Amino acid sequence: MADQAIAESDVYVEGGMGSDGDRNVAGSELFHWLYRFFYSKTVGLVLILAMAAYAVIGSVVAQAGPNVYSDPAQRESFLESVRENYGAWTGVLDALGFFHVFTSVGFYVVVAMLALSIIACTSHRIPELWRRWFHPRVHVSPKFFEKARYRGFVATDSASADSLESARAVLKQNRFRILPDDRDPENAIYADRNAWSGIGTVVAHISFIIILLAFVISSRWGISEDLAVPVGGEVAVGHDTGLTVYAKSFTDSYTEEGQAADYVSELELRRDGETVAEQTVRVNNPLEYEGFRYHQQSFGVAADVTVNDGETTVFEESVPMKWTSEEGANAVGMFELDEYEIVVVTAASGRADSSIAPGTALVELYPADTETGEPLQTRLARQGESVELGGLNVTFERERQYTGIQLRHDPGAPLMWVGFTLLVLGMSATFMFPYRRLWVRLDNQRIRFGAVSRLDTSYQRLFEKIIQEVAEHENAETGVVIESEKLDPSEEADGQPEEENHGQGA
Repeated sequence: MADQAIAESDVYVEGGMGSDGDRNVAGSELFHWLYRFFYSKTVGLVLILAMAAYAVIGSVVAQAGPNVYSDPAQRESFLESVRENYGAWTGVLDALGFFHVFTSVGFYVVVAMLALSIIACTSHRIPELWRRWFHPRVHVSPKFFEKARYRGFVATDSASADSLESARAVLKQNRFRILPDDRDPENAIYADRNAWSGIGTVVAHISFIIILLAFVISSRWGISEDLAVPVGGEVAVGHDTGLTVYAKSFTDSYTEEGQAADYVSELELRRDGETVAEQTVRVNNPLEYEGFRYHQQSFGVAADVTVNDGETTVFEESVPMKWTSEEGANAVGMFELDEYEIVVVTAASGRADSSIAPGTALVELYPADTETGEPLQTRLARQGESVELGGLNVTFERERQYTGIQLRHDPGAPLMWVGFTLLVLGMSATFMFPYRRLWVRLDNQRIRFGAVSRLDTSYQRLFEKIIQEVAEHENAETGVVIESEKLDPSEEADGQPEEENHGQGA
């Protein structure tokens, strides 16, 4: 009994659930399970389809601006604006992140899983590429030359070393690397070309990961904002730049048919009162400075408004009149101030049917969290006149033109260019330098050639060319056979190398 107790104790200590050995085994099994999962082509296909689904959703469902969801007030305003179209589904779509699919948690999860799938496929392929270059299969059985998809021969008077040298010379002229058969070096050789080109698939896969990373960086930390800059005035750029953008002038020109021909803004960037950059900005000619781009986007009329709380000026800016009333007779602008939302309404340009006289603005005061649409107070203010609303003195200074500038910052752009460059290089290496290999053997007064490859017209021409050039050296007859059907697996097992995939990889 004592011996039995000792034996049981020994078994427990060596294989106990809490031992380091079991934990290591469990961790190794988990790693290999995850590796097999992400290497699965089915998983890769599902993830690609999921990415495509997100792209469709992003195209079909209305998307909020880049910074809308970081501001609760802007988010609620956006949801109210789309509720008319989506009704009761608005809350569901918002919960699923469909109004900002490219910054949603689900999208990031799919991107991360797809990147892991690409890494698994790439790491699975690297050992094969290593063997291809450093340890290729140089020996095949004689039976291979009877069953290879590409096979041919050159008849010789005698099977001598000189005949094999003819084959070597021709293969070298065609840029093949030549290695002796490790089992029969006097009568057989192995040759391949572009064995290195498989690295192109690795480079291409790495480029996909870089492109995905760049996309995530841009969607998460990129900036896209609209700045309404009054002509002759300036607005702060923000984002800790310390910059303001000043519009010296704006001009718009039109064709004889009345279509817009060009929008041009003269912009200056200023810091601490000093001009640090200036440029004439057009739609396709933005001003670039310190990683930010200033694109010409739109133009319109703005109302200069000043708000005073009785002691200090709390607001002094140009309010872009971006919207129009339902009947189109009035231009509408809006800004928020503490717990209020202030709406400014003027007669639309060129409209004589507005109830608001030219040079006059209707100022409406709303609570910031209102859903009723009813103003707390309304006042008419002539140009230069102040009116009192909710304890605030609001002055309608004047109307003037503004230029709409789109501010863009894309931190993922450099990585995106690196990714696309690597993609072009990788795909070029893969398709412009396809991997080719063949085996040559002296046998019964014949130089026999055999190769495995997918049916490929270009490789067929190369194979026939090599045999013909060897025949010219030997002044002999030739024969070439190209099999259109893939061999039965049982036949391949008898000395038949696997077909190469020309480096495309998973």
